[in-house]
Amino acid sequence: MKFLLFLFFGFPSSEILAQGLSWKQSSQIPVKVNQSFLSNPWAGGFNSVQVESLDLNADGVEDWVIFDRSTQKLSTFLRFKMSNGKYSEVYSPSYESFFPKVENWFHLVDFNQDGRKDLFCSAAAGMKIYQNVSKETIAFQTLIDPVFSEGFSGKINLYVAASDIPAIGDVDGDGDIDVLAFEPAGHYVEFHENVSAKGSGLIQFRKTVDCWGDFIHNDCEDVVLGKSCGSSFIPLQVNTPNRVMHAGNSLALITNKNGLPDLLFGHVSCQNLIHLINTGTAKKPQFSQLNYRFPTGNPVQVGAFASAFPLDVNEDGNLDVLVSSNTYDNALYTQDFQRSLSFYQKQGENWILQQSSFIQDQMLDVGESAAPIWWDADGDGDLDFLIGNAGIRGAMGVRASLSFYENIGTAQQPSLIQRTNDFGNFSMTTQATEIIPQVIDWDANGKKDLVISYQTFLGPKVALYTSDKKWQEISIPALQSGEVPIWVDWNQDGKLDLLMVEKSGRIRSYQYQTDKTLQLENANWANLSQDLNFIPRSVCFLDVDGDGKLESLVFDRVGKAQLISFNTDGKTATRSKAFAWTADFGEKVWPCAADWNGDGKMDLTLGLGSGGVQLIENNSSNLVVEQMSQDVFQIWPNPSQGPVFVSSLEAGEITVLDIQGKVWMNSFTIQARETKAIQLPKAFQGSLFLQWQGKSGQRIVKRLLID
Repeated sequence: MKFLLFLFFGFPSSEILAQGLSWKQSSQIPVKVNQSFLSNPWAGGFNSVQVESLDLNADGVEDWVIFDRSTQKLSTFLRFKMSNGKYSEVYSPSYESFFPKVENWFHLVDFNQDGRKDLFCSAAAGMKIYQNVSKETIAFQTLIDPVFSEGFSGKINLYVAASDIPAIGDVDGDGDIDVLAFEPAGHYVEFHENVSAKGSGLIQFRKTVDCWGDFIHNDCEDVVLGKSCGSSFIPLQVNTPNRVMHAGNSLALITNKNGLPDLLFGHVSCQNLIHLINTGTAKKPQFSQLNYRFPTGNPVQVGAFASAFPLDVNEDGNLDVLVSSNTYDNALYTQDFQRSLSFYQKQGENWILQQSSFIQDQMLDVGESAAPIWWDADGDGDLDFLIGNAGIRGAMGVRASLSFYENIGTAQQPSLIQRTNDFGNFSMTTQATEIIPQVIDWDANGKKDLVISYQTFLGPKVALYTSDKKWQEISIPALQSGEVPIWVDWNQDGKLDLLMVEKSGRIRSYQYQTDKTLQLENANWANLSQDLNFIPRSVCFLDVDGDGKLESLVFDRVGKAQLISFNTDGKTATRSKAFAWTADFGEKVWPCAADWNGDGKMDLTLGLGSGGVQLIENNSSNLVVEQMSQDVFQIWPNPSQGPVFVSSLEAGEITVLDIQGKVWMNSFTIQARETKAIQLPKAFQGSLFLQWQGKSGQRIVKRLLID
């Protein structure tokens, strides 16, 4: 028969499996926005950030350590001096794992004057201190947890509210490190003096002043000066009808022209930054002047809860001020999270705003809750890039959108350029939040379609991007409020399934019937809800190790990741650590899987709660990929009892035939380097033949033994 002329006899090895699972963070794909390439496109974005400096690589230049309160994520940036004398930042995530877990707030201060900055950070109802013990690499070890202070009636926790940022520095001018923190009601500042012996290398606090600076703060523009906290002091005796009844303050020390510590502070309900001007002495501060709108002429105005960080940004020996919000979330979408970090520089007596998105303007940042996807939007054979967001307040209210970046490079060497921040004009026609894009073959025609889920005032909805470039709403009756649908053939039976991620973290699985109706299969898919310490928030599916079988990568609410291998009934699962290193991507991670560098291995793209994106490259050895250069059409395992996996170097069509040349199942298309599963005929033993017809015209037939 003519058919047999194309037959390749012989069998490949019985198993083609990946060896040595390996991931690494990557920044290899260039991104151009507004005709300029971003220097840190994959740094992950900013929301509400706190900034400190530390020489991470021991080159004598202070680098940036930045903590995002909204996602509880720490990021590290190396700084380099350029030929023009200015400094540039390079995102360097390898240093992040050297830090202990930080929550709520942090400061880097050299308390023992050994030339190494130590870490002060939030603990339960107070603070803890890690000593910097770095030698060849950055290292911290617990010194005090929690920190105590000698109060007026005994030893107490040095109280710092989790919502606050205290001021830590030499407050009284005696050369050691003290602490200023608001009392629990958030109206006046307590002074915790470091009373340890000079040169001892120790740290010991005593609360020596109850109402440091003799001022009482109660509202955004209501601060009473000269009010001592004596025995007759009664909180809330501030003459205002709008007094704030809850705590939440940020404090920062900034030295004035007389060498005295001024205060910059913000409040949880306020947009402004208040400047208290010290006209007393270091030992006896007196705040007789204040500015409710710091700085004059260029006042700070965040969505809520301003926080200041005095630092020498340009290494000229003078302090500058960085300002961000200190909010945990973007309540009512009041904060512009695409402009999260402002840089103020002092020129003469005036503070001038230099940048409203410092460092951030060199990143991909869509506001908050980035949800990425790779998809060949323009049909040119390579993958383009889209990012959904949570929503941004504008003239038409709060609306979510899709940012679109066209791949103007190749499949193997992508290069992205931003084409629009509102793909398909979705936000112009629909008021929605929390867009999650997905790519599936919705109409079963062999081509990938773009589908988005989103939240509206009427509940969650789903829309398909049609061939005529319009959005068509799709009815999903099983979709309930706050849930996210995920379409995937997770059991690789050739039929589209629907997983529903509930707000509780439980996942329901449905099977599509021939009439497109949904049948509930499992109300607790993979039994993921059994672990109360790991509540799933997001999930994606990929063949991690190259064996053809899908695994799932699941992130929980705090950003921990697990790799889930499940059995085909979806009732049990095996969990393992997703990454070999101590990965911390923060809260609200949304992952997607795609071969974005065209090497045949599935890589990861992580959308972060901070509005940015990070790339995780799959560096695992993979025998399928390695053999593809010699044999463009791969089948494994062979012999097999099913299922069988196929992959090809070039896009094409696959037909399954018997020994007589009779077609056993409908032909199906396969994309370049895509892996597809084939379910074998039940109760069949013997040989079948798989014919691959490439787009270039090449045809290969391989024999498959079913035992």
